[in-house]
Amino acid sequence: MEDVKKVIKGEVDSSSASVLSYSHDASIFSVTPSAVIYPKSVQDLKNLVHYVTERTTEGATCSLTARNGGTCMSGGPLTESYVVDMSRHLNHVGTVDIAGRSLWVQGGTMHTQVEDATHPKNLLFAPYTSSRDICGIGGMIGNNASGEKSVKYGPTSANVGKLKVLLSDGEVYEFGPLTARQVEQKKQLPTFEGKIYREFTKLVDDNWHLINHSHPHTIKNAAGYPLWELWDAQRSHFNLARLFVGSQGTLGIVTEAELKLITMAKFSRMLVVPIAALHDLVPVVKTAMDHHPVTCETFDYHTYNLAKQYHPEDAARAGIADGKHMVVMVMFEGDSQQQVDIVAGKTKEAIEKLGREVLWIDDQAVADSFLLIRRKSFRMLLEHPHANMRAMAFLEDTIVPLEHYAEYLAALEAILAEYDMTYTYAGHIGDGSIRLVPLVNMEKEGAAEMVMEVETRVNDLVIAMGGSISVDHNDGIIRTPYLEQFFGPDMYTLFAKTKEIFDPLNIFNPGKKVGGTYEYALKHVVKSNS
Repeated sequence: MEDVKKVIKGEVDSSSASVLSYSHDASIFSVTPSAVIYPKSVQDLKNLVHYVTERTTEGATCSLTARNGGTCMSGGPLTESYVVDMSRHLNHVGTVDIAGRSLWVQGGTMHTQVEDATHPKNLLFAPYTSSRDICGIGGMIGNNASGEKSVKYGPTSANVGKLKVLLSDGEVYEFGPLTARQVEQKKQLPTFEGKIYREFTKLVDDNWHLINHSHPHTIKNAAGYPLWELWDAQRSHFNLARLFVGSQGTLGIVTEAELKLITMAKFSRMLVVPIAALHDLVPVVKTAMDHHPVTCETFDYHTYNLAKQYHPEDAARAGIADGKHMVVMVMFEGDSQQQVDIVAGKTKEAIEKLGREVLWIDDQAVADSFLLIRRKSFRMLLEHPHANMRAMAFLEDTIVPLEHYAEYLAALEAILAEYDMTYTYAGHIGDGSIRLVPLVNMEKEGAAEMVMEVETRVNDLVIAMGGSISVDHNDGIIRTPYLEQFFGPDMYTLFAKTKEIFDPLNIFNPGKKVGGTYEYALKHVVKSNS
C-alpha cells in the first residue's frame, strides 16, 4: 500500500472504515476493496496504470475500478483490488457552449454540478435519472444510464459527444466519430491507439454478419459491448466513443466527456391514466407513444401504498392511483402552453377512445407528486424497510418489446408469488423497461441462493420474450454470468476479444462484462439485513 502512495499525489485510504464504506453500492452485493484511491490529476491516473501494470506483469493480482456516486445497482464499481474514486478531485466543469449546446466535464463530475452549470443557461443534460441528485457523470457513462426523458432523448449514449479515455498503455486518447478515411489514418499510427484501431476494426468487420444479427432488438440495451452501434447505418462513420459508453470502466477510465445539452422546455402538460387491469396497459402506452411525449412513466399499487405511508401529502394529490393496478404518466413539453395542450388534448382523446379514463393535470403540484412517487419507488423500500427485510435490487433492469409488456408483467408477478415476495415496480414504460425491487429476508437460510434462482428464472423469461436483461443499470456482478446465454457463445467470444484488445492484462474492473461467474455473484450477495 505504501508503494501506491509513492506514485500519486492524491490520497490512498486502506482503513477499515473506508474499505467497508466502498464495499457496497446500490446493488445486492458486498465486495471489500484493498484500498480506496483519490487521484488528484490525470497524471495520477496515468501513474496508477503504470504501477498496476508493473505489478501485474510481476505476477501480482491488482486492478483499478473507477467509481463516482456509488449508485450502481448491478455491482459495477465493486472490487477486491483498488477503487479509484474520481469524484473528490477530478470533477472540473468546463464552460457551457451555449451556441453548440455542449459542455466538457471531467469523469468525476457529479450530475448536480452539471445542473448548476447548465440550468442558468436554460440548458439540460437529458439523461434525467431518478438518482441524479447523487450520481456522477462517469458512472452514467459507464452504465449508459437513462431516465424519465429517455423516450424522447435517448440514454446517455445519445447525449455524449467525444470522450477522453485513459487506456491500458497509460496514455489518454480522444475518441469520437471518424470518417472511414480517418479510421484508415488512425490505423497507420505506430502507437497503442493505432494498434487498437487496426485490431478492433478488423474484429468488428470480420464478424459484422454475426454482430448485426445477434444484438438485442429492444429500444434500449446496456448488456454486453455495443459492437453493433460503432458504424453508422451507411458505414461511413465509426465511433469508438460509443464503445466506452456502457462498458462499466472495463476498457479504460473516462477522464473527460463532452456532454450534449438540450434546451429546457418552458411549458408542460401531464396526463395520468389509471390502469385497472394489465391487459389495458399496452394499448394505452402505444397510443400515448404515437404522440411523441417527453416522458411516459409508471408506478404500481405497491409503490402507491408505500407513498400513502411515507409521502401522504403527495399520495393524496395522486389519489386517482388508489385501488388501481398501476398508473401511466404521460408528459408533453414545448415552447408554448397552447402547443403542448394541443398535442396532449389529441392524446387524451385517442386514449379515451380505448375506453380508458384520462386525468388532465392542471396543478403543477399534482404533477410533481406523481413524479415524486415514481422516483421514490425504490428509495421508499430502501429507506423504510420492513422488519427483517431488505430491498434487493436484482430484477430492476429488464426490458421487453412493448407488445409483450402485459404478458411479461403477469408472468413476472406469478414467479414472485411463488416466493411470497413483497415488491414495488415502476419504470420507463414507454421504452418497455421496468424497475422491480423485492423485499427479501437475507438472514433466512438459503436467501442468497433463492435470489440468484429468481434472477435466473426472470432472465430466462426476458430472453424468451425477446427482451434484454439490462436496460441501463448494466451487467456488473449480477448479469455478467448470463451474457453468454443471452448473446450466444460466438458473440460472447467477441466481447472477450474486445476486452483483450483494449485491456490485455485485465487491469480495468475485471469480472464485469466478461469473466464474471454465477458462483462469484452468489458468494458476494449480502448475507444480512444490517
